[in-house]
Amino acid sequence: MTCSPQRKDGRRGDRLVTLVLFDIDGTLIQTGRAGVRGMNRAFGDLFGAPDALDGVPVAGRTDRAIVSEVLTKIGQPVETSTITRVRDEYCRHLPDALADPASRPMNVLPGVLELLEALESRQDVVTALLTGNFVAGAAIKLGHFDLWTRFVFGAFGDEHTERRALVPVAVAEAARHGHTTFAPDRIVVIGDTPLDVDCAHANGSRAIAVATGMYSMDTLRDTNADLTVATLADVSPDWF
Repeated sequence: MTCSPQRKDGRRGDRLVTLVLFDIDGTLIQTGRAGVRGMNRAFGDLFGAPDALDGVPVAGRTDRAIVSEVLTKIGQPVETSTITRVRDEYCRHLPDALADPASRPMNVLPGVLELLEALESRQDVVTALLTGNFVAGAAIKLGHFDLWTRFVFGAFGDEHTERRALVPVAVAEAARHGHTTFAPDRIVVIGDTPLDVDCAHANGSRAIAVATGMYSMDTLRDTNADLTVATLADVSPDWF
């Protein structure tokens, strides 16, 4: 597809451009907790703590925040070099965890492919990722489902413990790829947890909450998301 250039006022032609940011786990795909198993294996190999993530909340958090909490829990220093070691060992184990028969159910979630195709066909929409995953972990997970190449850029959980910090990262990455300006209300965060909604609203952006993760429709409605749906099949492309 050939797109007309985006102007400095955030328009292509006569239309404002919207940046749509997708979460991964529970929003685009489900992996049967392969990520948790892969990370537990990493902590087991590195520190002899194979159940290190037990009792540690993971939904909606960045991998850096999760690893930092686990390191504190098992009495290890929370240092960038140590986090990097865990990340690399985790990514070594993640492909096997995804292939593990215990990784069930495991699939691209309903409505994902159809919504991506509809948005990708529009010149007034830019799609990208906003996820707590380490970038290498995101590539492995989405690559497993042939989705990684659908996204040119994104914001990831390598450097930040707070999810709220990822919207500015995504905007900066968009600028690096030639998309110069997005008004906050022309940014939409799509995710399956209250932290996704909080991340959007803390930055003045809109949020779609989808109940394909661990949170119910009622819980997600209580976040005051701009739109709450059972699956992404219920999202009309015209909403954007």
